[in-house]
Amino acid sequence: MRNIKWFSILCSTLVIGLIAGCGTNSVPKGSAEGTKTETPEENEIAAKFHPTIETKSENNSMIINYKVKNLSDKSQKLTFPTGLEADYIVYDIHEKKIKQYSDEVMSTQAIKILALGSNQEIAKKFTISDLPNGRYQIEVFLTAKEEEAKVVTDLIVKNSFSKGSGVLVGQMDPHTIEIDIEGKKVAFQLTEEAIKQLTQLYEGKQVSFLYTENETGQKLIHKFVTGTP
Repeated sequence: MRNIKWFSILCSTLVIGLIAGCGTNSVPKGSAEGTKTETPEENEIAAKFHPTIETKSENNSMIINYKVKNLSDKSQKLTFPTGLEADYIVYDIHEKKIKQYSDEVMSTQAIKILALGSNQEIAKKFTISDLPNGRYQIEVFLTAKEEEAKVVTDLIVKNSFSKGSGVLVGQMDPHTIEIDIEGKKVAFQLTEEAIKQLTQLYEGKQVSFLYTENETGQKLIHKFVTGTP
């Protein structure tokens, strides 16, 4: 009888253990995965503005067409600290700043707020007329507090001006001057703009200028420049 009693107790213990073990294994493995939270990645957020730039040569000048389009489905506010909505900077092949639009133009100090609707564009046109032939880089951007929308591209100037320098010898007639270039005296005709600048120059001084030369070899100074244009 004692052996039967111990056998009954042992069987009961085994049954309870099996039940407990089955209960533990019955917990679904995927229950914890149901609480996983995914956060959107930054690259899933689309850009609100799309800038484009187009450059072309026209009448010894470079025409820069810059546009910024609102790609979002909502109107976007742009706050400009001055009346100048867009600006540009030109660099030479050595990444040296050659010129900046805002350095050469006057703008109002009044704050301007613009609401750019969905799919609407801001379009700006710049004309650069004083770059000698060569390769440059231009960056154009908005001056808005909220968005710069910068775009950068190469700017190759051809059939434009050559840059010259020499010592001003004197004026031969109202439209012609003589310049000493490395010991050789060369005659240059002048545009109306160059004639106005001539009153600020002195004989015997070094001058720099932008000029063109026609098929017959006649040279025409379009404007005098200070430093490197």
